[in-house]
Amino acid sequence: MNRPLSVVIIANNASRHIGEVIGAARRVSDDIIVLDSGSEDNTPEIARDMGARVVFQDWLGYSATKNVGNSMAQHDMILSLDADEVLSEELIDHILIEDFNEETIYILDRANYYCGRRIRFCHWNPDRIPRIFDRRKARWQGEFVHEKLKFHTSYSQKLLKGKLLHYSYDSYAQRLRKVKDYAILSARDRFRKGKRTTLPAMIVLPFFKFWITYIIHLGILDGRAGLEIAWTDALGSWKRNRVLYDLQRNLTPECCK
Repeated sequence: MNRPLSVVIIANNASRHIGEVIGAARRVSDDIIVLDSGSEDNTPEIARDMGARVVFQDWLGYSATKNVGNSMAQHDMILSLDADEVLSEELIDHILIEDFNEETIYILDRANYYCGRRIRFCHWNPDRIPRIFDRRKARWQGEFVHEKLKFHTSYSQKLLKGKLLHYSYDSYAQRLRKVKDYAILSARDRFRKGKRTTLPAMIVLPFFKFWITYIIHLGILDGRAGLEIAWTDALGSWKRNRVLYDLQRNLTPECCK
């Protein structure tokens, strides 16, 4: 690793995994920044104990919050992580020997876990995401949801060997809560962009969502986990369209009162 990396982590109530995340990240970086958006657990204390710089930052949305963290980094090359993403041994080894180029975007292969089990189907695999880049050449864009790394089309992309271990949900209740919260954010974002829905769409689309996840994306082969993911995908679709339907009728959704 000829060019040093800064690691930027966004976190909120992430005490379950943040120590492991930082522990792995310290093996590839001497500069780790944790942007904490109001954790009510001991996430900040754990991060400090692990040697990270903790910055308290109001939540601005995924893209804006990540960009704030990037601006605080000591190095131009950024490794962007969520607070439940752990670098595997193989990935660490390849990061350490990689000769990073400022006009290359580095892709990480994420292995997603649900309730301690690796998900091999649904729409969660493969999951290859841009996470290492020069902050002078790329930045996150998007409003409150759907952040995307923007960079010049002439830049090359390189997939690094090894897995980014993503411990996304530790329980069904956590998954259900996050899907509902994300659906509300997504509905508000769509409403601001002028998108609309209909009552038939609100009823029919969740069934299509379940079918796509469980059958088309072979969620059925992930057993009970696949069933729960497909079901919560359907619930998220319903919630998103329900909130959007109320917003476009100038009503305040029950969830938002």
